[in-house]
Parts: sequence; C-alpha cells; structure tokens
Amino acid sequence: MTRQEVVIKVSKISRIIGELKYEMDLGGKIEFAALDPDFAHIAEWIKEIHQYIEEEPSPVLYRLVENIGFTDIIEDYLSSHAENIDAPSADLLEKYVKGMHALTRLCDSRRTEQKGKYTDLTETLANKEVATLLDRAVDAGLLDSHYQPTPKAKSVNLKIIAYAVSTLCKLSHPYSHFEKQWHKEKGNRFSTSRLPKRDTSYYDSTKALYPEVDFSNFEVAHEIDTLYTPQSEQDIKNLYMELVKYGYIAPDTPLEAFYGIFNKERFKQPIEWIKNQRQLAFLLYTAFSTYNKQNLWIKGECCFRINGRVPHRACFVSGYSQIKRDGLLDAYDVRLKSICDRFNHIDTPEASPTTSETQRLIHTSKLVFHSTADEKKKFAMYSALIQGEYIAADTTFAIFKGIFDETEFSTPVKWIKKQAQLMYFVYLAFKKDNPFDIWVKSVYCFCMANGKKPNRESLHCNFRNFIQKGILDTYDTELKNIADSYVYNNDL
Repeated sequence: MTRQEVVIKVSKISRIIGELKYEMDLGGKIEFAALDPDFAHIAEWIKEIHQYIEEEPSPVLYRLVENIGFTDIIEDYLSSHAENIDAPSADLLEKYVKGMHALTRLCDSRRTEQKGKYTDLTETLANKEVATLLDRAVDAGLLDSHYQPTPKAKSVNLKIIAYAVSTLCKLSHPYSHFEKQWHKEKGNRFSTSRLPKRDTSYYDSTKALYPEVDFSNFEVAHEIDTLYTPQSEQDIKNLYMELVKYGYIAPDTPLEAFYGIFNKERFKQPIEWIKNQRQLAFLLYTAFSTYNKQNLWIKGECCFRINGRVPHRACFVSGYSQIKRDGLLDAYDVRLKSICDRFNHIDTPEASPTTSETQRLIHTSKLVFHSTADEKKKFAMYSALIQGEYIAADTTFAIFKGIFDETEFSTPVKWIKKQAQLMYFVYLAFKKDNPFDIWVKSVYCFCMANGKKPNRESLHCNFRNFIQKGILDTYDTELKNIADSYVYNNDL
C-alpha cells in the first residue's frame, strides 16, 4: 500500500466517523446499514494503516490519525447502547476501537522517539534551538521544567515568549504552536491578549529575556493622530480657557500645546486631564465626535494623558457606553456639556442648579460638593457651624464657600469635633445633592483639628454603624437641625 492510499483511507475513516458521531448526537437508534458503505471496512483499514506506519514512520500521518478523533465517544456509546446495536455492527466497532487505540499508541510512541530528549515539547517545537530559548523563561520562573506555564506567567508573558521564540526559530504562525504546547488552543488564547499600558514592569522584564528580538512589529503603535474641528482658533481658545477655569485640564497647560491637539504640525505634547477618564470620554464624544467618529478614542489616547499615563481606550468605550445606556447624556456632567455645546455653537440653556422630580443631575466632581442652595442658606449653615463650634472660629465664609465651587476653593475647612460628627453632618447636609463620591469630597473639603485629612474608610464604616444602630435621627440633634435647615429650608 502506498502513502497516498493510506492518506485516502484515513480521510475516508474521518468522514465516516464524523457521520457516525452526528448520528449519535441526534439520539435514538442508529441505522448502521444506512451509513456510508465503506463503514464495513474501517476496522480493516485501521489495521492496514497501523502496518504501514510501523514500516514507514511519518509525522504527517501521525497528525492525520490524531485528527480522526471521537474514539472514546464511540467506545462509551458501545457500552451504553449495546442492546440497540446489531451484533455485526457492534463487532465491527469493537475491532475499530481496539485498532484505533493501538494505532494511537503507535503514533504517540513514534512521536516520542522522534523528539528524543525533548519529550515535553510538541512535535514542531521538539528541538534543541527551541528548548534552549525556552530555558530562559524557565530560569525566569515563567515556565516550569516541563515547559508549561507557572502560576506566575500571565497571558502577555506567554505571548512575548511565543513571539520571540517563533521569530528566532523562523516558525510560521508564531502563536499557534505554543497555544498547542500550553493547551490554549481551545480557549483562553493568549495571541489575542492586549499589551499593558500602565503596569508594564512584568511585560518589559519578559521582553528583556530575548534582547536579540526586534519587538517593533509585536507592538502595534499608532502615529500621532490629532482631532479635527471646523471651529475657529478663537473657539479653541475659549474651550481651553473654560477647561482650565473649571479644573478639567492642568492649569499650567500651554495654550499652544492645546492648539496642537487639533493640528498635527503644531502638536507638541498631550494635554494632562485632571478629572476622571469617563469625563474625558464624555468630552471627546460630546465635543468632537461629529468630525472624528472613525478614530475618536485613538485620538483621545494620543492627545490626552491622565496622571501622566495614556488613557485606556477600552475604558473610553465602556465609560461612554454606560453613560449612554443610563440615559444620562444630558445630565452626566452638565457643566462640561455646556462647555462642549458652546464650543460647537449649540444653543442650549445654561445648566439649571435644580433637578426635576424624575431625573437627578449627575455631578461627577470628586473635589467639592454640589449645592442647590442659595448663598443665604450657605451663610446660615456656616454661621451655625461656627456658633456650635463645629468648625474653627477663624474659618472665613470665603473659605467655607470654596467647598461648593472648585474655582473658589482655597483650603479645607477645619472640623474641630469628632470625625464621626463630620460624617454625620456631611451625610445629612450633602448626600441629597451628591449621590456619588460623598466621602471622597469630604476628605478633600475638610481637615481635622490636627490638620490631618479625615479617613475615608472610617467615614464609610461609621456611617454603616449609624445605620445599623438606627441613630441617624438622634446622634447629634443640634447638628441635625443645622443640616435639616440647609436641606429643607427650615429656620434655625
């Protein structure tokens, strides 16, 4: 029998077994007589293939035999449906299963012989060059002595190792061989892993294992891509001034650098955004999406930085999508939306300080408290806190007003009573208008008598204790009266 005849018979067996597996999946009794007529020869062919491989070893045939599959499934079917299978068919399948197990063992043993001492590597990788390169990862603790990933190894580590070894050994398909080696071919493929943008220490250390490899093609880098806008330079300047005024971008941002994010030739540096990333996504989409839809988030990565780092593109997408799903496009950050609308010459009324009964405006500042009260009510609360000796006597009203306006904030208000009382007051007075980040704002806007910031975790824990004990209405009645007067316009 020739090699070509063996390949043809293996292909026929694969087709017949696939048909049989399909009938098994359908359930019910299998009509073996209705199967392909060649079904009667599969056991005989397996013996012939076994004999050929004994005489003519071939890695290609090993793989073809392995791809037939379903042997264990057929064996299980034989044992569980014996009463539904006619005797000749059952005998044929038993011979096939035994022959297939023997053939598989033969192929495995021949593979092992071919690998020599590299038995822990798959066939394609079983050579000295690959093993030597993988030993570097073993020494680094990313692979164990059997060349399998250790718990320390992340998907990105494996991706780098696979790319480096494939490049040096000139392997086709740089990841598929290693996904098979590390049993990732059916799921959790590391070839799709994204490269880290923030914590890159483990990423860089893995690349350092293979200094001779050029990783320039491994990392997809985008050229500087600036935002397009049809607005005038004066409009851009006005946008810049408002973003600086209200603390969205760093106050030391040069105007020329801001112009640069709209013109590649004038681009000097990314702009430092000092609010949260979701607000940046909101700005990008609201102000610039009309003319930059195709690469909006990529341009956001190029043109802005948060804490000196590149924003996370996927977080742009998920953050803005969440705002959209929640129906908050007009109420997420009303000040920022007004700034964007003015930039785009959209006539919209100024954001109202009040909220409707059906919709609460979402104020995302993590710095100061949003307030719907007028200055008279703020002054009344300030005076009551001074009189009750809750805040330092030298606190001016100008300082106190700063906790409601970022542009007027100068220094935290000194709280001279217990931290638990601060928590109690903040919750009663400001929670209604500040549904989010209330404890973060407390840490920013107040300091304790010793000058230290309040402990945010402690504020949160104390609040839960108050709820559990049911003392929100009785803990400090004087402080509650001050807060109620501010919130509900009661007279003190």
